Amino acid sequence: MTDDYIGEFEITDLPNYQPPSQGHQIIGKNGVKNGRFFLTIESIESPVESKRLPRYTFDGPCRFTRHNSTAVGHLTMLNTQLVYSTWKIHLKRISAYLPPYERQHWNRHYRIAQTIFGSSVRSVVKQNSFKLAHRLLYDRSLKNNEFGRLNDANDLWKLIFFDEDTQQIRAKFYTYIIDDNTWRFSETGEGYFTDFASKHALHANCSPYVRYGGQFHPRPRYGWDRLDDEWELVFDNWSGTYSPHLSLLPNLKSLLEFNFPGLNVVVFDYKDPLLHESMDDLKAATINHRGDLSSLKNLMFTPSLS
Repeated sequence: MTDDYIGEFEITDLPNYQPPSQGHQIIGKNGVKNGRFFLTIESIESPVESKRLPRYTFDGPCRFTRHNSTAVGHLTMLNTQLVYSTWKIHLKRISAYLPPYERQHWNRHYRIAQTIFGSSVRSVVKQNSFKLAHRLLYDRSLKNNEFGRLNDANDLWKLIFFDEDTQQIRAKFYTYIIDDNTWRFSETGEGYFTDFASKHALHANCSPYVRYGGQFHPRPRYGWDRLDDEWELVFDNWSGTYSPHLSLLPNLKSLLEFNFPGLNVVVFDYKDPLLHESMDDLKAATINHRGDLSSLKNLMFTPSLS
């Protein structure tokens, strides 16, 4: 019923660790015995490629969490289920593609960012509201969360962007940030509550910097008249709060394609007319193909190999 402290145990010789046959005795408050903990440690030699990475570089696996909020869902009203979802995906080797020295700090020339990250009382209130909303949207619980592991592009499409209820690809617009460890995103829209819930500063928990951020959307790779063929993700740097530099867009593309082999990623600067054309096409397609997007059994996410 509650997430409470259980206890602790101690390992005195980790390099030569041998697990006790009866496990480790867990000692709780006031010396109370609270069960036993069975621990197994398995070590394997890193591949040569991993040995060349800087120390403490996360190298997988890519695990995801999806949190479903009914409270926010009733405010945003984006779907008939009245559920608003946020996704958090752990990415491998972020620092190798988006180095720490190229972190994207909040835009000091953007008025809205100034009201969030300034030192005024109003800014402090805004930061607290964003942090509260962040905890609400990313809170871990057994009831409202989905967990899993992503190995390639097919897993990403099937477990993240395919809606089991509607049997359709979630062809929506998403706001995203990449921080030091994860890729976080949620659906965005024009409504007040949807706009608030998808703020970049909210996803970043009011961090003064991110590795990257913007918006993205899925689309059929060969046009909206070929819904049962390959799909791709279109990313941009459309974030007034952090204003990520367009020179890092190729790095973003490489990072995502490395983490999800077989994924087709297209990147655009937020001012590019081709981006706005793609966004307009998606808006039109959601009307013209409503209820007619491909089902999973007919959809080819990545090219078949022969």
